[in-house]
Amino acid sequence: MRYLDCNTFVGRPAGRMPYITQAVTPARLVAELDRVGIHEAAVYHVLAREHAPAAGNALLGRELAGLAEPERRRLHPVGVVLPPHTGELPEPETLVRELLAGGTRMARIFPSADMGGHRFSLAPWCSGELLTALERARMPLAVDFTLFRRGEPPWREVYDLAESHPDLPVILMDIQGRNNRTLYPLLKRFPNLYVQTAGFNVHRGLEDLCERFGAHRAVFGSGYPVQSLGGARLQLDRADLPEADRALIAGGTLAGLLARAGEGIATYAH
Repeated sequence: MRYLDCNTFVGRPAGRMPYITQAVTPARLVAELDRVGIHEAAVYHVLAREHAPAAGNALLGRELAGLAEPERRRLHPVGVVLPPHTGELPEPETLVRELLAGGTRMARIFPSADMGGHRFSLAPWCSGELLTALERARMPLAVDFTLFRRGEPPWREVYDLAESHPDLPVILMDIQGRNNRTLYPLLKRFPNLYVQTAGFNVHRGLEDLCERFGAHRAVFGSGYPVQSLGGARLQLDRADLPEADRALIAGGTLAGLLARAGEGIATYAH
């Protein structure tokens, strides 16, 4: 069984996380993956979240390029994206093609107005072009609302996003287990929604989610280096699930989504 973590970053956060005493380099991330027994990880650069997506995405590419093979193939770059209106990133169609050409098969957004979010709306008048371009490419999109432990996601925006873009795989990050009373009807209605395992820590929550909706709707993620790689693996390893279900969650589902990214785009660099 292969573990593919959907939620890691490199770099060092600016001041808010003093317990991260040094920058997480790609080599250090690989070493931690080896220590815990994780095979691969999808990774973004913290600079893309805290400063500017264009700068962080470019730095991620340079840092990953400096990693020797075969370690380089174990880290899957994630592009942090924004709507195009401020000119910080190219127009959506161009942006998606550039990401694919550079080997990026997954995108991530931080739309929240709270904490470290990028403060933009997911509504069609703001994010519609971006979401449509990602949907056309079938590029999985991790949506992070930077929630506190008991925070409530903007459920209306999640509903509208899933309804308006049914062919866009959407991975909801850090959706807490106590939100399942609202999460479950969304999962029932929209097959393009997936849930990251980290944070979904309600008692027997993974087992219940898999029984109701199928193991393919949960995607293994840790939140490293803010959260523990080992803790995320322990949560999955100790879940009372069939081995086939565990394998889907550990990496099978996300690997399939990454492999299909680029579908619908007529020409792009492989």
